[in-house]
Amino acid sequence: MTTHSLKLLLVRKTTNLEWHGSVIRREVSAGRMPLEDLGRLQRAHDEHYQTLDGLRTRLVKQRIAFVEITRETDWPLLEKFDAVLTVGGDGTLLSASHKVLDDTMTVGVRSSRSSVGYLCAYDGATLDRLVADLHGHNCRTMGVSRILAQVRRAGETEVFRTEPVLNDFLYSNVSPAATTRYCLRINGHMEEQKSSGIWIATPVGSSAAIAGAGGQTVPWTDRRAQFRVREVFSGGRVKPAVTAGFFDAEKDIFEIENRSERAFLALDGQHGEVPLNLGDTIRFCAAPQLVLAVAPTPLS
Repeated sequence: MTTHSLKLLLVRKTTNLEWHGSVIRREVSAGRMPLEDLGRLQRAHDEHYQTLDGLRTRLVKQRIAFVEITRETDWPLLEKFDAVLTVGGDGTLLSASHKVLDDTMTVGVRSSRSSVGYLCAYDGATLDRLVADLHGHNCRTMGVSRILAQVRRAGETEVFRTEPVLNDFLYSNVSPAATTRYCLRINGHMEEQKSSGIWIATPVGSSAAIAGAGGQTVPWTDRRAQFRVREVFSGGRVKPAVTAGFFDAEKDIFEIENRSERAFLALDGQHGEVPLNLGDTIRFCAAPQLVLAVAPTPLS
């Protein structure tokens, strides 16, 4: 493959100012929100587009072809592209990663100082390095584990498979104040529980929400998935025996039978949701690894 044949899919976020600017301007004008809130959104918006414009200019200068979409746009066929570049923050990369089902390299660019960018290998200050790495096919990458959920509706045999997640799933009652009732099955062990829900995380996601719930942070090179029950009810006669641990998503059976009237399964935070009814069963399995660009080594 020659340099001039390189073709990228560029996925940009829609800024909070673009989503909510009219509402916030109205609230600021009415004195119900401080002017600084609008200023903060404006600065993040401007930084984002400065990074985006800088990246576009450099790609054109190097004659690297790209197709630009927002993360809300329907995706083109990935086989047409050599890499996916996300411009925004971790949320944009997580959303985009759900669509990457093969070994297409995914590269995160943190576009604003206000964006969270733990998963992003580059930012607005390293665009020259990014384009040079793309031009020379020198991006450092790592194959990172992902998981997906197989959902079987009560009384049905057909199984629905979710998109793969890079960070985590959250299983919970639809009401955050309601008890989540379920049966947990891990290989041959079965246990009925009541709690606030369950986090199920990848190694990449081990430092995110599950860590705040008391989970264990592990290296990205780990291949195990992790689960942690949130605020388990232990006041009954039978105490819950299994509330946290690791499992091999390729070999082990980790399954939840939903016994709540209405529950849901959230994918990577707000980046997807599966509604669940009484009796639905969720099994968590290995998904194709994501080829993720990681921060380059310092220049000598």
